[in-house]
Amino acid sequence: MNTAIALRYGNTTRTVTIPNAWLGAIARPADIAPAQNADALIAAALRQPIGSPPLAQRVKPGQTVAVIVDDYTRKTPMPVLVPPVLRELHAAGIARADIRIVVALGTHRLMTPSELVAKLGAEIVRAYTIVNIPSTSEADMVYLGDSSLGIPVWVNRAVADADVRIGLGMITPHLEAGFTGGAKIILPGVCSRRTVDAFHAASAFIPENQLGNLDAPLRRTLEQWVAERVPLQFMVNVVTTRDGKIFQCVAGDPIAAHRVGVEFARQVFGVPVTRRYPVVIANCYPYDFDWWQSIKGVWAGDRMTADGGTLIIVTAATEGHGHYPLVPQYVGRDPDQVCAEIKRGVTPDAMQAATGAMFGNLRRRIKLVLVSDGLTRADADAMRIPYETSIEQTMAATVASLPESARKNSVGVLPEAGIVLPWFEK
Repeated sequence: MNTAIALRYGNTTRTVTIPNAWLGAIARPADIAPAQNADALIAAALRQPIGSPPLAQRVKPGQTVAVIVDDYTRKTPMPVLVPPVLRELHAAGIARADIRIVVALGTHRLMTPSELVAKLGAEIVRAYTIVNIPSTSEADMVYLGDSSLGIPVWVNRAVADADVRIGLGMITPHLEAGFTGGAKIILPGVCSRRTVDAFHAASAFIPENQLGNLDAPLRRTLEQWVAERVPLQFMVNVVTTRDGKIFQCVAGDPIAAHRVGVEFARQVFGVPVTRRYPVVIANCYPYDFDWWQSIKGVWAGDRMTADGGTLIIVTAATEGHGHYPLVPQYVGRDPDQVCAEIKRGVTPDAMQAATGAMFGNLRRRIKLVLVSDGLTRADADAMRIPYETSIEQTMAATVASLPESARKNSVGVLPEAGIVLPWFEK
């Protein structure tokens, strides 16, 4: 007998059929019911925030406000989230002309006009000033000195100059910062590329998988950096169900409210597992439109893969390696050499180099195989990752290489690895 598992793959679906004798755990987010009234949930969060006065009491007429929103790489339902925030601001006397809606691009590409409309709604795009500035536009960045951690503070001018900063986003597991959300909308969200590089370079020297770790070094760093130099006065974050509907909303202090939101996120995305598997299939959906975003799924798969095991990475990667063309060559290099270059400051792109070093550390523990239509065999060769076209044939060959006694229940599957957090019950 076999089990057929449907894998969302870009805009289509692939099905993988696994013999029941081989199948171990299928780790996917929980089927949690969404909020019955999302508007009421958001309104209540704004008026009864965590660790902060209500939003209407945080602003005064005449102040300028930066409403910072995440970009096309996130699934936050902004058309539901932004309007109530704007209504609260206007009710408190903030004029429309004093509001800037700033897209937190990080180092991602600019959002297209159609993407902005889809993200925010046509009426908001038409009525408000939208700041859609890339991290490489140095003329639009302001230098605020160096933080106590030594990271230079180059920030989008619209954010640095605002009297009040409000961050809107969602909370999901994150491979470097433990979880998304909170102050992360500022760093790296609205910073210059030079600041982002300095921030991300540290990840090359952290060998452990930080997915779901609230005490992750980069989480501590970004929160301290933001508090010191570019304070976020208020945050509004949602936790969605696996199909993108609002489950919970938290608002208020960017640390206290974020921590409450993380507990809600664990309810949705956290999946208890009892063991690691010698063969794991990680389908990187819903963050599978390029290789950079697919990395989220790789780190989730790593958490389920046994030492010396094989992680089969499945990603549509419709935009290829996207805005990060140097990543494949860094992934394929020796991580110790890459780290040495980062320390000496001689890498052309410290952030992409750090990602390559992270893969190098991963490869010391497990084997990687790539199945993708958007990435090429040449990409895989550059990364020194075997490239295959069939999930099932790759799985069968890998299971066949195991001792016969180890084949039973040897395959773990993550159908939505881009958002899932496998964790081990003690």
